[in-house]
Amino acid sequence: MINRLREAIAPTSPDPNIAQRQMVLNIVLLGLAIPGLLFGTVLLILWILGYVPPSGAIAGLGVIPFILLSYWLGRQGRLRIAGLIPTITVFIIIVASLFQAGIGHASTIGMAMVVAAAGILIGTWAASIFVLLSILAYVLAGWAQNSGLISSATLPHATVLADVFVLGFGLAVLVVLIWLSNREMARALSMERGISDQLQVQSRELEELVSQRTRVLERRALQLQTTADIAKLSTELLEPQMLMSQAIELIRSRFGFYHASIFIMDETGNWADLTASTGEAGSKMIARHHRLALGSASIIGWVTANRLPRVALDVEQDPFHFKNPLLPETQSELAVPLLVGQRLLGALDVQSIEPHAFAEDDIRALEAISSEVAVAIDSARIQREMQEHLDRIELSDRSETQAAWGRIARSRSVPIIHINSSGEIGSPTDEVFQVIEDAIVQDATVLSSDGRDIAVPIQVRGETVATLAARRGKPSEPWSDEEIALMEAVASQSAQALESARQRSEERRRVTELEVINRISQAVSQMLPQDTLFRIVRRQLIQAIGDTDLKICIFDPQEDLLTISYDSRRAEPARATTEPLGDDLSSVVIRSRQPLLLTDNPAQRAAMLGVSDFGEGVKSWLGVPMLLGDDILGTIILEDYDQDNRFTEDDAALLATVASQVAAGIQNATLLDQVQRTARRERLIHEITSKVRRSPDMKSILSTSTRELGRALNAIRSTVSLGPSKAEVDDTAHDSEGSILNSQDSES
Repeated sequence: MINRLREAIAPTSPDPNIAQRQMVLNIVLLGLAIPGLLFGTVLLILWILGYVPPSGAIAGLGVIPFILLSYWLGRQGRLRIAGLIPTITVFIIIVASLFQAGIGHASTIGMAMVVAAAGILIGTWAASIFVLLSILAYVLAGWAQNSGLISSATLPHATVLADVFVLGFGLAVLVVLIWLSNREMARALSMERGISDQLQVQSRELEELVSQRTRVLERRALQLQTTADIAKLSTELLEPQMLMSQAIELIRSRFGFYHASIFIMDETGNWADLTASTGEAGSKMIARHHRLALGSASIIGWVTANRLPRVALDVEQDPFHFKNPLLPETQSELAVPLLVGQRLLGALDVQSIEPHAFAEDDIRALEAISSEVAVAIDSARIQREMQEHLDRIELSDRSETQAAWGRIARSRSVPIIHINSSGEIGSPTDEVFQVIEDAIVQDATVLSSDGRDIAVPIQVRGETVATLAARRGKPSEPWSDEEIALMEAVASQSAQALESARQRSEERRRVTELEVINRISQAVSQMLPQDTLFRIVRRQLIQAIGDTDLKICIFDPQEDLLTISYDSRRAEPARATTEPLGDDLSSVVIRSRQPLLLTDNPAQRAAMLGVSDFGEGVKSWLGVPMLLGDDILGTIILEDYDQDNRFTEDDAALLATVASQVAAGIQNATLLDQVQRTARRERLIHEITSKVRRSPDMKSILSTSTRELGRALNAIRSTVSLGPSKAEVDDTAHDSEGSILNSQDSES
């Protein structure tokens, strides 16, 4: 029972100051709980027997829940709230008894106890507040007693005032004594903690000194051996990542470090990226791309900025140590730069769970290791970058070659050529050798099963662009090795010739496209009428793309209408037709604002886009939007009714460039027309105003205004009316001085 009671009142906080306050709180609560429980139980029994009223039992037992709540809060460390609850509860009970029984010594002692408890459990400021509350309650109780509100003997006012003064003075003295006691106790605890910490530091320093001396003697031989092993490792491994991973793992295991890692500077030279690291923590940091900035508040940041080694014998005292949550046991850290001449590659970092783990020998050994590692990393990096650069060039060339020959194959402009034994070109409908497909799939020379047919792929940068095939007249005459070698040599020379021809063709196409764009740009700058501009555009596109049908549509976003302003299939001159934006391909391009190329089964692809009326006989379709900034002015469309796969991506790119120029021309023409209309209107206003000002009387003014306005508007008849109503105007219509003036322009 006693042990359980000790455990119940024992403090839970490791802080001595808080633990002391918890102990005092638990003792006070125990002192209140036991009398309250006994007092309440006795009064409850007496109330049941009918000897006393129930108020005493309620007061005694009602305190218990508050005491339990305060005890729970104190165990949670919320001492101020825990101390307030019993203090306020006891104070309320004392005030209630004060107003019930009147002023007496019991209430005075109770208030002194409340003030003392508040000072010990909460603080001096709480004790001062309860002093003021006690004085106020005492004054109010004295007033109530003298007023007859309390059924007790009245007291003279002088007696009440004297008691209030004595009570206040006594409580104030009590508060001062509590403050002095708390201050001395805090000072004693602080001195005790300081002495304890000092003793611990001295003991730890002595232990570290002995451990360091022993470790230095044991590790000197190991350092030399490890340095030699790292130097050998750097000559055997040429892959930088593997070299760094094995080097740091060897350093960590040989020297017994807690953690080791290598940081490499990025291309900007502003960040040190973690490239190799040991353990699970290292794997996590590499996975999340851990990096430290040059000159940052970290050991690596300092080393990379100053290019000098830095050791933190106690990381808690080093302002540059970066506290990594994945490495919580680090006590000391050493980092050395990785230098090749004057060029900084990165830094080598090692960490230990022991403070003061690094000596001068460790620094010198790691500097030697870092020099070997830096040279090996730099050499391997140069070789890897050269290989990667060569691979990128080769891949780029292969991609360009594949794309170019793919466009040629899709255009079907290159036929299958058959040559018979007499050297004559045969019909293109002749049989195609099966070995040709096999050679394309295998990218190698293929012989038929009977040895009669042979196919040799013609390859450009590793891509098969054509196939050379031949057939023996008799199956009994197989192809010899010399003949196969001859065909392969011819195929190799043919590949070079074909690639040169393709490049010359593309160069000529680029020159033609530039000329087309230049001529269209010149036409746009001349502010030509739209029909003339559109005809020039078609003539230039024919030179670059070939003879094809051109359609140019103008879009009105306000009315959501699409006007076909030019159609090369119509007879010249053609009248523009306007139709609402619908489900045709032009509307699809308008809505998507993206080029649309349909070359393989365009009708089916148009149906997939939701277009019901595609156009009969169209085998190839290309449309691009005419964009000017964020505004779309219309579309330019090319159609071919004779050839499948007529247009290519290059055609789409050229047409998009032309569309942007045409859009600028249309916009410029629109702006010019607006300026001309505005200038014409201003000129007419000026002329009419000048003539009106020269008129001598009102009738001449009205007549001149009406006549000139009718001429300006090209109206058959113009009228001006003066008068209050139409009926009155009709009555005076035949008056020689009437107010109706008509002006007819005979030329209108």
